[in-house]
Amino acid sequence: MKRSTFYKYRRGIYFTLHLVILFSCSNSDNLEVLAIESFPNREDDFSMWQLAQFDFEVQMCYIIRTDDGGVTVIDGGMPTSAEIVTGYLKQLGGRVQTWVVTHPHEDHIGVLGEVIDGKEIQIDRILHSKLSDDWVFQYETMYGPLVSGHNQKIKDSRIPAIDVIKGEVYPIGKGVDLKILAVKNESITENAINNSSLVFKIMSKSKSVLFLGDLGVAGGEKLLSETDSKELQAEYVQMAHHGQNGVGLSFYKTVGADYALWPTPEWLWENQAPGQGPGTGKYQTPVVRSWTENELNIKQNYVAGLEGNLQID
Repeated sequence: MKRSTFYKYRRGIYFTLHLVILFSCSNSDNLEVLAIESFPNREDDFSMWQLAQFDFEVQMCYIIRTDDGGVTVIDGGMPTSAEIVTGYLKQLGGRVQTWVVTHPHEDHIGVLGEVIDGKEIQIDRILHSKLSDDWVFQYETMYGPLVSGHNQKIKDSRIPAIDVIKGEVYPIGKGVDLKILAVKNESITENAINNSSLVFKIMSKSKSVLFLGDLGVAGGEKLLSETDSKELQAEYVQMAHHGQNGVGLSFYKTVGADYALWPTPEWLWENQAPGQGPGTGKYQTPVVRSWTENELNIKQNYVAGLEGNLQID
């Protein structure tokens, strides 16, 4: 996400309470602990949490636990969310086998930087598509210091960091694979960092989840042109760029997902300008929402700003 695109939007009281129990999903409004309803009696599969939008910030974090106990984190969220995410990871054993970075914007890498500094969580490896400092300074100058600092922090941490290659498959647990579908797009220099989002699919014998990070229209079109459509198909899709100004309708039609995952706060879901009501903003969320309701075969939208921490089994 670009900080110039979104604004930080806080409210004193979160007055909307959602307690939803849906097919394959459950949630909790208590954010002090990661509510684990139960783990199914199974093997070779995974549970996944879409985390709440803490402090109403736009951010993204998913935690995955495979049935053999392996933990994977996708992005993490803003630096201010580090304490609560660290607490969740301690609940799951305090060790992350794989930490995946989709792209180096603060709302995606902030928690990782704080966790590295805090040294409370063991991280076995990082998967990313590393952007060069020079390229970022040339095409998104304002993010140059952020990306340069992020790259240096990973280097100094001595955590093994794998600069992934398209088509590679990384097991993240018994029976659960992560397949890389797209890496950095350094030929796309507009909306450059977002369009270099890492795209990958996590697959088990029962379900698949496609992660898009903040991929934009140009990155999505390039991926469609270079990839067998079957590779992109998944049961769940993470909505690109928090559900607005991400990939286009044709991309989502190709994915053909049943369920849409929105790492999106309530105010963005409702397209609210600061201090005003629904529909007063200038975001593209209503357009994408209409796609899921009228153009796509989405059975359920799961919105982090509404559901809070949502467990998907």
